[in-house]
Amino acid sequence: MRGGMIPHVGLKKNPPAPKTNRVKTTSFREITQDWNQFRGPERNGDASKQNPPLNLSQAPSLCWQVSCGAGHSSIVTKGNLILTLEQQGNFEVLVARNFQDGKVAWQVSEKTRWDDMMSGEGPRSTPTIFGGKVFTLFSNGRLSCLEVENGRVIWDIQTIEEGFDFPDWGLAGAPLIWKDLVILNLGGEDSAVQAYSSQTGKLVWASKLTGRGVYLSPTIIELHGEEHLVAAVEGKVVGLDPEDGKTLWEKPWKIFLNNVQIAQPVALSNNSLLLAAGYGKGAECFTIQPGTSLANYTVESNWKSKNLKAKFSNPVFKNGYLYGLSENLLVCLEAKSGKLMWRGKKYGYGRVLACHDKILLLGSTGVLSVIELNPDAFHEIYSGPLLNDARCWNGPALVNGYLIARNGEQMACFDLAAKPR
Repeated sequence: MRGGMIPHVGLKKNPPAPKTNRVKTTSFREITQDWNQFRGPERNGDASKQNPPLNLSQAPSLCWQVSCGAGHSSIVTKGNLILTLEQQGNFEVLVARNFQDGKVAWQVSEKTRWDDMMSGEGPRSTPTIFGGKVFTLFSNGRLSCLEVENGRVIWDIQTIEEGFDFPDWGLAGAPLIWKDLVILNLGGEDSAVQAYSSQTGKLVWASKLTGRGVYLSPTIIELHGEEHLVAAVEGKVVGLDPEDGKTLWEKPWKIFLNNVQIAQPVALSNNSLLLAAGYGKGAECFTIQPGTSLANYTVESNWKSKNLKAKFSNPVFKNGYLYGLSENLLVCLEAKSGKLMWRGKKYGYGRVLACHDKILLLGSTGVLSVIELNPDAFHEIYSGPLLNDARCWNGPALVNGYLIARNGEQMACFDLAAKPR
């Protein structure tokens, strides 16, 4: 099935849990951190707040491994629970697993299935956890709010209408929680961005922005001391007021082969942000300044570079430098100028995390690589397989020294903490 509007038949605890294959018995440290949303607590791929210290110069220790369903949903965590979306037959399933062994604690399913020739089957969106609740967007546009501890449904609503023009590769954006709002950037002929009450699911505002949907997740970036909701439709990136959805600024930004934004915008300073794309586009840094009485803000280009063609892997920004995959090649750029500092190795399409003075890169074949976070030179410290070679486009989570990773077939937990001497 290519995808499309599938009749909603309700949430229910239906498909059987995947078989759990416990690998070893281990004593787990107390889990005091959460990876509560797409790309981590700050939605920026920075995993530097780790306790205890990590040992990233050798192969990580496997704690457990289990089978899981298909899809590109990333990992999120809350306390002793690990959550993600999976395809199990004709159902998309929000699965919560125990941190200590990977066994299913609870699961809730929606009868829907997305499948396309280019990117395969399964859900693309990542759940978001906030205030003891988990907010999940299914591939048919169903938005559900559940209690994170037990999966009890608090509310669920349909966010799109029959005949909705889906992006070619499905709904991929992760819900954004801002104050008491759940914000989605789905695209649409009437309104491309909507905000719902996190308490009731009722529509609070709908933006006047219109256009076909893209794949990035809405995000909040602070510019000039104000919070801007950055969203996009085909060929355009915009800043909205998150209070009411009013457009503050917009910038045409065309990607020539596939005119859809995938990689997340990156905040570089109090008045600038970076956009990057593959398909020959590259990266561009924009300065956003308060405008005249006729315009809220003006948007000007600072620099452009073909050296960072971030297809869907999001760059990380650390200490004035950008580190990311340009197509499948790891590169480092100076953020203020776009100057190329170095080109590293080809790692395939994957996910990049910053962790203290290291980069953790989970490639598309399930290989973990550790690279020095150093703008002066490329230096790989370690590289080795974590998962089997099934396509891995899923973002991992890193909390309290434990790395949880998945692809469309298996999920595993690894201990990256330094061993006592």
